[in-house]
Amino acid sequence: MAQLRYYTAQAVEELHRGIPSRLDWYYAPQGGRLPVPPGNARESRMASPDLNGLVINPTQPSRTDDVNALVVYEALSGLTPHQASDERLWVYLCHQQCPEYVRGRWLATRPANDDAAVREVRNHFFAVDNRALIRDNGVSRLWWLGKIASDVAPENPGEFLSILLHRQDVRSALIERPSVSRNKRVLRVIYEEMQRHWDNGGELFEREVFRSWMRALDRRGGVILLDALPDKALANLVREEADRSLAERAP
Repeated sequence: MAQLRYYTAQAVEELHRGIPSRLDWYYAPQGGRLPVPPGNARESRMASPDLNGLVINPTQPSRTDDVNALVVYEALSGLTPHQASDERLWVYLCHQQCPEYVRGRWLATRPANDDAAVREVRNHFFAVDNRALIRDNGVSRLWWLGKIASDVAPENPGEFLSILLHRQDVRSALIERPSVSRNKRVLRVIYEEMQRHWDNGGELFEREVFRSWMRALDRRGGVILLDALPDKALANLVREEADRSLAERAP
């Protein structure tokens, strides 16, 4: 059985430096895989994942993020969060197993400016920090979405992702806010409040209302430890701030 592979740190650095000279490959619809010179990759103890189930909606690529997040997380569910924070793994997968997917999802149109094209490639084929792992890398962001969904809503992670991803700004406001997104218990209570509003008109998901709600929870979390609150008190606080953000919405 083939093993899950990852690049060496030196290989990642060489690929990073070589982005400008490989732009034609990155933006080629059928560019295939890059050759892996001897010594540029290592084998882990895990079996190589089957990522053939990744799909792209050609007119609205983001619409398949929920399905793809579950595919990637299921295929790599044996990873620990520490292992999933290793850029070498995701750079390998983006270049060797999923380049067509990453191109189709993020690099469908090549910018006229090469500097802009290099930035796009760097964002989606690489992951220079934790923020990039969760938000930008073409494959790792799917794993982290699947991980969060499985932690928060193990009974129906697909529903969680459908609600979270129906608008990009909702995902960004919640997942990229560490004070709430890194705490499974707090995030689950937030999700329950999101479900309530999802079933009752969805006004909470308007861009400014949702961001106001997240900022309010950040402020409250800076004063008290949200995870230390009893269940009822935590639910009441989350609902109170949601209602406040809706009430303050501009007419």
